[in-house]
Amino acid sequence: MKAKYLLSTVVFLFILTLSLFSQANAQGIYTARGYWEESNKETYRIIKQKSNTGIVLSADESSYLNDYETYLSNYFSRLSDDEKSVYEKMKPQWDREIFGPQQTAIVEEEFEWRGRDYATNILFGAYYGASLVAVTEISSAAALGIPLLTGGLWALGPVMVPKKYENINRSVIRASNTGKFLGLVYGGSLALLVAGESDNIGQTALILSSLGSIALGEVGFKLQKKRNFSEGHIELVSHYGTIGPWIAGATLGAAGSENPNLYGAAFLAGGVGGILMANKVSSKYDYTKGDVNNISALSLATTGIGFAIFAETLQNDVSSAVLLIPAAGTVIGTMLGQKAVKGVYLNKKQGSTIGLSTGGAALVGLGLAAIFETESATVWVGIPSVFALATQQILFNKYKKDNLSGNLLSKINKDKPYRFSMKVTPENYFVNQRMVVPSGIIGANSNVSNPLINLKLSF
Repeated sequence: MKAKYLLSTVVFLFILTLSLFSQANAQGIYTARGYWEESNKETYRIIKQKSNTGIVLSADESSYLNDYETYLSNYFSRLSDDEKSVYEKMKPQWDREIFGPQQTAIVEEEFEWRGRDYATNILFGAYYGASLVAVTEISSAAALGIPLLTGGLWALGPVMVPKKYENINRSVIRASNTGKFLGLVYGGSLALLVAGESDNIGQTALILSSLGSIALGEVGFKLQKKRNFSEGHIELVSHYGTIGPWIAGATLGAAGSENPNLYGAAFLAGGVGGILMANKVSSKYDYTKGDVNNISALSLATTGIGFAIFAETLQNDVSSAVLLIPAAGTVIGTMLGQKAVKGVYLNKKQGSTIGLSTGGAALVGLGLAAIFETESATVWVGIPSVFALATQQILFNKYKKDNLSGNLLSKINKDKPYRFSMKVTPENYFVNQRMVVPSGIIGANSNVSNPLINLKLSF
């Protein structure tokens, strides 16, 4: 009997000790420093920054943001009063420790007009004024004054119509400028379609390109302000909207057409088709701005190589069909670029570095061609293109490795039509234990199904 009593006592003490140990561990994992580190995880900060600056999040990003903020809220609620006081006291010091004196913590970006914004508005405004001068054939001092006047008026837009520019962000300006540029191209294409070989084709092109630029600029501004597309979406529209007319025109040229009206129609149709294609591609995958910069750099390099081959074939008596070679280079570069960047998520700095360095490498190639005094058009085009392609590939693969380093799941997902993700949260074991009341009944606000491992398969 004494043995049974002793055994029962030992078992009771063991269970009590284990319970206290579990409670202590559950309490100990929720610390001020731990909460601060969790709330400053890089992935969360990046997505939160996108949300704060008005960028449309993808479905996965929105789901992640909601789930993670729920997790942070639960984490903070489980901090003791002492730990909450420590957090409030130490947060500024911890921010300086990690972010440095500039405090790059999550803040809402304040919009400001930049030098390039002034220059862009003035240049477009001056072009519209110059077009008016050319069409009206003004020859007095007004020929100089009108472009300066319209350039100044376009720069004064935020002052003249301040309500229009309320609550805008950087992406609205980018969308507007993209619309202005594409409007110039499409307006000129429309002029070529309607005027063709007529004597007033120049004046028609100037006035229609100006009207097209103003119209599409306004469409881009208002549409982006209302719909708030991602920066990657805008850049993709710019890319496809530019290469669309080129591919359509090259295809018509390969057919041997010499009708300017048909070229105008082809350019216009290619532009519209390019924008529609960009919207379709962007709806299937949320490319970042850095991704599209890389796609454009690769496409430009492969187009250059296509032109080098084209220049070489021109030395022989060949058909106009060889014009399809550089056009094919553009398409191949774009397709390969889109496939390569999936899952890499290049940031703005990485994408702009690739673009800048690719252009720099092309200039180096041109410099070498000039030094060697070559007379071959193939060399003049080929060397810069090869240098650009090599630089783009080296930088892209470096950034890809950096972005995917340490990610075991990236190897599982590589070249697969699906993406597999896993999140391990061992602390949920203690959370689940604490949420069970002594009677074994789940509390009204409890959730003992907090999983230790979250698995997700997406296509």
